Amino acid sequence: MSNEMAQDPALVEEFLLESEELLERMDQDMVLLESHPQDTEILNRIFRALHTIKGTSGFLGYEPLVRLSHQAEDVLNVLRRGEIHVTRRITDALLQSRDQLGIMLNDVRQGGLKTYSLDALLMELAEAQNQEDTRNSADAPAPKPTSKPLRVVEAPTPTLEPSAATAVLSPNDPPSGPQGVAQPEVAAKSVDASAHTLRVDVGKLDELVNLIGELVLERNRLTQISRDLAGQQEDPRVIAEALSLSASRLSFITDELQTTGLKTRMVPIETVFRKFPRLVRDVANSLGKEVDLIVRGEDTELDKTMVELIGDPLIHLVRNSLDHGLEMPDRRAANGKPRKGTIRLEARQEGDQIVISIRDDGAGIDPDRIVRKAIEKGLVTAERVRSLSRPEILDFIFLPGFSTAETISNLSGRGVGMDVVRTNLRKMNGTVQLESEMGQGTTVLLRLPLTLAILPVLLVRVREDVYALPLRSVVETARIQRQEVHKVEGGEILHLRDRILPLLRLGRIFHQPDSSDGDGRAVILGLGERRVALLVDQLLGQESTVIKPLSSLFHNIACLAGATISGDGRVRLVLDPAGILAAAEGSTRLPVPRLPAHGAHA
Repeated sequence: MSNEMAQDPALVEEFLLESEELLERMDQDMVLLESHPQDTEILNRIFRALHTIKGTSGFLGYEPLVRLSHQAEDVLNVLRRGEIHVTRRITDALLQSRDQLGIMLNDVRQGGLKTYSLDALLMELAEAQNQEDTRNSADAPAPKPTSKPLRVVEAPTPTLEPSAATAVLSPNDPPSGPQGVAQPEVAAKSVDASAHTLRVDVGKLDELVNLIGELVLERNRLTQISRDLAGQQEDPRVIAEALSLSASRLSFITDELQTTGLKTRMVPIETVFRKFPRLVRDVANSLGKEVDLIVRGEDTELDKTMVELIGDPLIHLVRNSLDHGLEMPDRRAANGKPRKGTIRLEARQEGDQIVISIRDDGAGIDPDRIVRKAIEKGLVTAERVRSLSRPEILDFIFLPGFSTAETISNLSGRGVGMDVVRTNLRKMNGTVQLESEMGQGTTVLLRLPLTLAILPVLLVRVREDVYALPLRSVVETARIQRQEVHKVEGGEILHLRDRILPLLRLGRIFHQPDSSDGDGRAVILGLGERRVALLVDQLLGQESTVIKPLSSLFHNIACLAGATISGDGRVRLVLDPAGILAAAEGSTRLPVPRLPAHGAHA
C-alpha cells in the first residue's frame, strides 16, 4: 500500500511541503529550547513535528527517514520524562538530525532517497540519550564524538531559501535504501517545488471570489448596454449615463480586485526570520561569542517574491553583525558591556514600504579605518577625504571588493557581501542605509516596496516618447531655467535652491537630440541619500501600472527596469533609478552628492 502511495505525486508533494515547514520551525524551536530548557511546550512542539514526519514517512515507505526521526524522537521522549536535561551535545545532535532529514527530503524531491550512512549519527543520538551528565545547562561542552564524522550529514550554513526550492521530481535515478533495498519510485509528473506554492488565508480567497462576482455582474450590465446601443432601444443620453456609471463601477471593482489579489500573495516575513535563530547560534558558537537574537515584527506581510529575494541580503548583514560588529565576550566585559551581545532583527510597514532593521550593540564602524582603506585602494585622495561627510565615508563599505577585515576567514575578509546587499536591494527597487556609532553599535536599514507586481509611477514625456519613473524614487519635481544648469568636467550639474545635483537629460540616455537648451522640468530622483536631477520635457501625472520584464535583448541596458502597456495600447519603458544614478556618476565623473531629503548647504 505504501509503495503505491509513494508513487502518487500529489501525496508526495503534500508530504514534502508539510515536512519542510515542520523542519523550518524545528530550527527555531531547538535553538529556543537550548536557552529555555524547562519549557515543556517547546519540547512538545519539536516532538510532535518529528512524530508527524516519522508517521507519514512510514506510510510512504521512506525507511531511512523513519529510522532517523524515530531515534531523535526517543531522545526527546527521555527529555520529556525529565530523565536527562538539555545540554549543548543533545542540541547539536538533534540539529544534526534535523539537517540530515532536510537532505533526505530534498533527495525525495529530486527523485528518490539515496544510500545514507546513518550509523554514526544514530550512535551519537543514542549516546546523548544515555549520557550520565544531567546538568541542566545549555553551556555544557559537547564531547567529541567517538565515531567519524558523517559526510552525508554535513550541510552548509542554513540559507534563507528552502534547499528544495526549485527541484523537480524525477524517476530516472532509482534510489536505494541503506542495505540496497529499492525505495518507492516517485512519479515524474509531480507538482512544481515549494517555491511555486503559496498557502493563502481562506478569508482572502472569500474576498477575492466576492469581487469576481461583482465583476461578473458589471460585465452583464455592460453587455446589456451594448445591446441597447445596437438596437437603439434607449435614449442616447440614458445610455451614455448608464455607460458612465458602469465604467465608474468597473474602475472601483478593478481597484479592489487588484488590492485583494495582491493580498493573496502577501506572506508574513516570519517565514524568513524563523531561520535566523539557528544561523546566529551556529555562527556565534564558531566564533566563540555569546549572542542574544531579538526578533520583532514577524507578522509584517510583504509579497512572496520579495520574501524570497530578501534572504541573501539578510544573511550577509546578520553575519557581518556577528563577525565584525559584536566583540568577544572578554573585550565587551573590559569595556563595561554585558558579555553577551545583542542583535535585533525587526520589520515594520511604513506606507507602501517595508522597513527591515538589523541592529547590534557592538563596537561600531571606525570611519578612520575606512578612510585609510579607501586611500590605500586608491578610491579617494587624502584631499578629497577632508570634504566627505560621515555617511559618504560609510558608503565606501558598499563598494565591490572593499573590506576592513585584517584576515580572511570563512565569514569575511574577501570584500564580497555589502556590495551584494546593495545590488540585490536595487533589483527590488529598494535601498540600504548604514548608521554606526563607535562603541555603541551599527544599524542597517533596508527599505523595500510591498510588491513588485503593481508599481506606482510618474509619467514623463521627452519629445514624442512617454516614460515611467517609479514613484517611490521621486523626491520632488521642479521647473528649472537654463542659467541653473552648469557644465563641470564633461558633465552637467543643476544648482537647485541650496543644492548642487548631477543632471542627466533623459533624451540623451536614449540617444535623442535635445529638445531644449536647459529650460524644462526636472525630476529629482533619490535612492537613500543619493540624488540626481533628470531633465524631461513634460510631467504627465501619476498612475499605478503593471510592470512587465523585458526580453534578454534589453538586459544590458542599465537604465531600464521593464515595460508597461498604456491605456491606448502603446508600450512605455519603465526606468531604473539605480541605473540612472550610475549613469550620472559616470557622466559627471564626480561622486553623486549624498544629501538628506530636505537638502543641505552646498
